[in-house]
Amino acid sequence: MSEQQAVIVSEALKLIVTGGIGGLVALLVNLLLQAQKHKLGKKNTVHKLQFEKEFQLYGELWKALVNVRKTAVITPTIDNRMPKVKLSCDVYRERYYIALDAFNKAKNLFEDHRPFYHDDVSKITKDLLHQCRGHIRSVGEMLESGNFDDKLENEADELLEKVPKAIDEIEKVIKGRIGLLQKAEIVE
Repeated sequence: MSEQQAVIVSEALKLIVTGGIGGLVALLVNLLLQAQKHKLGKKNTVHKLQFEKEFQLYGELWKALVNVRKTAVITPTIDNRMPKVKLSCDVYRERYYIALDAFNKAKNLFEDHRPFYHDDVSKITKDLLHQCRGHIRSVGEMLESGNFDDKLENEADELLEKVPKAIDEIEKVIKGRIGLLQKAEIVE
């Protein structure tokens, strides 16, 4: 029997002897209330290591997704950044490899740590990466075939609208999650 259990039994016996059954009932109710408070308190407790790790992972994911946002739309309809001295196919090929690299880094980071992200972050990130993968794949196929078509430009324009919205949604969810973690009691 543990020391705490021995104290409880001792107190219960004292109450039975001095206060009768009513005192014992009061002790039991008090013990049950303390146990319930302890249980509820644990739900609002986050270990410092867990908080730091989750915060770190969100920071890494955020950086990778911002890089995807900057590079994924390879073939915009109006391209102000097209150098005059290079062929457009060469420019798109360079952009394709940059976007592919950024996408793969973000995808690998996400997949490697997916169990540690909040479900809402995972859902939006998975959808965003799926859409970017489709566009990057289409550009790769276009570069292989040499056929530049309007469908790809329309796809790029759609992605140009979708990516920032998805990034904004991920930001809101991450901020909400960090806010919840900060409200919880952080323990060592």
